[in-house]
Amino acid sequence: MNYLQLVQRLWLECGVSGASPGPATVIGQTGESQRLVTWIDAAWHDDIQTAHKDWGWMRTSASFTTVLNQAIYPLGTGAGTVGVPVASFGMWARDTGRSYNTAAGTNSERFIDYVPYDAWRNAYQFGAVRNSPSWPLQFSIAPDKSICLGPVALDGYTFTFDYFTAPTHLAADTDVPALPEGYHMALVYKAMMMYGAFEGATEVYDRGELEFGKLMQRMDADRLPEVLFGGALA
Repeated sequence: MNYLQLVQRLWLECGVSGASPGPATVIGQTGESQRLVTWIDAAWHDDIQTAHKDWGWMRTSASFTTVLNQAIYPLGTGAGTVGVPVASFGMWARDTGRSYNTAAGTNSERFIDYVPYDAWRNAYQFGAVRNSPSWPLQFSIAPDKSICLGPVALDGYTFTFDYFTAPTHLAADTDVPALPEGYHMALVYKAMMMYGAFEGATEVYDRGELEFGKLMQRMDADRLPEVLFGGALA
């Protein structure tokens, strides 16, 4: 369902008075219709997407090419950045790093190991090591979420990392929330809780809370990283 359809479904589920099927657009609404529009977006942006930082539908990849003697690659889309806009970045999936010689292609690809930021800084940002470019073997994540490569990079290498996007808003009638369609009603159920709290409609709140909890349990099981157990120690 798109944004408008979700608002119209909320209107139906809450039994709001007025002509069916409710608002004809999400744009420029006032009064109760504005509240319905706001609550659907709040359910999406403030509750569902922020429930976990590592939802599967929020994971994507970024690639960038190294610049000679540049060790730190900040968020951004220009030359010498990681190719991810600051506004759309959530967090790095830190065990996903890999690199290859750009000229040789992906047949030269290798994994790159993560090290804590202080360990990276002490190993690669000290003395003559700062000025000894090579094919980086390790990386870290700076406090500002830059990717830090070590040793300092030669040019001509391509690095790829997965990351999770930042929460997004719904704005236009046709905007569709990025989660799988089978879970779209979670936005409606959460918004029903907001409606019920505002209107003092206990039955609406209780039904929204019950159904929202069911869908969130299903999403947790289906759309979060698989929990794996370590192997035997001996």
